[in-house]
Amino acid sequence: MSDNSYSDAWVILLTEYLFIILPFIVIAIVKIYSSDLHGFLKAPDWSFASSILFGQLLVKMVSGSLIRQKVKWQRVSFIIAIILVCGLIPSLTTLTLILVSNGGSAFAVNTQIVLFILSSISFFGVGSAAQSMMSSHKH
Repeated sequence: MSDNSYSDAWVILLTEYLFIILPFIVIAIVKIYSSDLHGFLKAPDWSFASSILFGQLLVKMVSGSLIRQKVKWQRVSFIIAIILVCGLIPSLTTLTLILVSNGGSAFAVNTQIVLFILSSISFFGVGSAAQSMMSSHKH
């Protein structure tokens, strides 16, 4: 895979990420205006966004591995398992806990922020490889 396919992959990922982060910008503006920055951090939107990012990453991994036929399926299945077990399921569980408890505990709030950061890093790190596999495929 060329450097050009990686840079194209980053542009595609950044474009998708901007649309995921856009609601946070709006919510942040409203919360800052109403002097409720703590409410911004307690919002379940963080877990919701990390679930979307992990889900998008799963789709990219599966799509990239299906398009590239010479991929080691064992490694792809291992990465998919890690994304599910360490990312998507904890994000959805945290989202559920925060929604059920009307704001959640400090642990749940901190967990969702950590999961959002982890999902963002994974989305760009692993997602760039998966996206470049899809982009470098010759039709």
